[in-house]
Amino acid sequence: MKKLIANLSTREKRYACLENGRISKLEVVPPNHASSVGNIYLGKVTKVLPGMEAAFVDYGEKKSGFLYRDELPSYQEAKRSGARKSSVNQYIREGEKLLVQVTRDETGTKGAKLTGLIELSSNHVVYIHGIDYIGVSKKFKSHQSQNQWRNIAHTHKKEDEGLIIRTAMEEKSEAIFLKQLHAQRGKFAQLLKMAASLKAPSLLWQRDSFLESILTEMSEVPDGELHVDDFTYFQELKKWQEAHESDWAIFYEAGPVNIFSHLGIESDAEQALKKIVWLKNGSYLIFEETEAFTVVDVNTGKFTGKAQKEQTLFETNMQAAKEIAHQLRLRNIGGIILIDFINMEQVQHRHAIFDTLKTETKQDEMRVQLIGFTELGIFQLTRKRTSASLSEKLTTACPTCHGTGKVDSAETVAFRLERELMEHRKLEEEAVLIEADEAVAAILFGENNSYKPVLEEMLRKEILVTILKGNDHRYEIKRFGTKNELMKVRENLLT
Repeated sequence: MKKLIANLSTREKRYACLENGRISKLEVVPPNHASSVGNIYLGKVTKVLPGMEAAFVDYGEKKSGFLYRDELPSYQEAKRSGARKSSVNQYIREGEKLLVQVTRDETGTKGAKLTGLIELSSNHVVYIHGIDYIGVSKKFKSHQSQNQWRNIAHTHKKEDEGLIIRTAMEEKSEAIFLKQLHAQRGKFAQLLKMAASLKAPSLLWQRDSFLESILTEMSEVPDGELHVDDFTYFQELKKWQEAHESDWAIFYEAGPVNIFSHLGIESDAEQALKKIVWLKNGSYLIFEETEAFTVVDVNTGKFTGKAQKEQTLFETNMQAAKEIAHQLRLRNIGGIILIDFINMEQVQHRHAIFDTLKTETKQDEMRVQLIGFTELGIFQLTRKRTSASLSEKLTTACPTCHGTGKVDSAETVAFRLERELMEHRKLEEEAVLIEADEAVAAILFGENNSYKPVLEEMLRKEILVTILKGNDHRYEIKRFGTKNELMKVRENLLT
């Protein structure tokens, strides 16, 4: 049974989806990382790029959004009339104002991806303005029902409208379809009216993406359990339950204890940010996320196996494949993903790994494309990215290592200090005061301070030092001067 736990009582909103008692998805939205996907803006074109058939649009955020030519209503209209494909600057110009909708949040150095084909969704129908298109859910029970709804949509659709009939529409009447269609047309007309009275850039409509995400999770299965700790959200969800005659059981958790801790999943949620993921057999995975792609390394770890070497490696890789599919969804890792499985000699084992990943990723709501093994034995796949991953949302680069995961050794820092001191050897001052951590000072002065007099002779200065506390290797040259005045300064630093 599917179970949702929604922790909404604080500024950071989050929910966990549990399947068979295990977290399969974790959505976390800090107040400054709320998704803009689905938001509609009045934007202003800042730059047209004919070479890329795209344009940059200022929609009110720090970075301009990226809009492709094919996402313009004017281009789609020309396409319908049979016109030949022309450059983007035939359909849009710098300084022009237009409605845009965010389809992918900005990530890293990349701005958001935008579309001019505005999409408005309801429980049964998706309305898209600016494109001639009809789509019917593939989850319909019969082809006859699919064709029937495709014909109904074609009858009522206008030329510049796209309609997608959702699964929930299959058992509903044409009257319900028309009611929702007219409501969406009215909503779009209202957006145009608002845009006419505002300056660009302006936000026209903001979706409650978090509530929608929860409702989407609930819509995918007929029943389940939802535990929520915010009474306002609880009321909204109960209204949805009653309106849709849903069999979901919704519980309001009013206790003072964090709902994740109360229901025993806080520690599991924290594991989603760990770099290393241990598997049941003692092997482990290492996740390395970069801006360009994500690398997953598979290691045997403590697992030695009882069978032959090839079988041991195959068993490790099979377990890793299942866990990787789970972790990609849990961590919301998108883009290009490279998996360094342990090398296997038998071709059928590689095929089995491919088939396992294909089966496991079918549960993912994001589109996953499997490329396969390269000549070097690296498995390639892509996962659609619509928002930042969990680590991008919840972590920041280490101020000491600046995100590299490594810091300079004590030796490197000590010799850097020595070079810097040598640059000042011609100064006339009698002494120099430095601060350094214990490991750096020990290497600078040598074993039992044997190198200290040598260094002082080369500098023609006495070196006074205070020891910095902490584990990171660092130093600071405080000042030059007479020995007496620097000793007073050192005393002040030590008190």
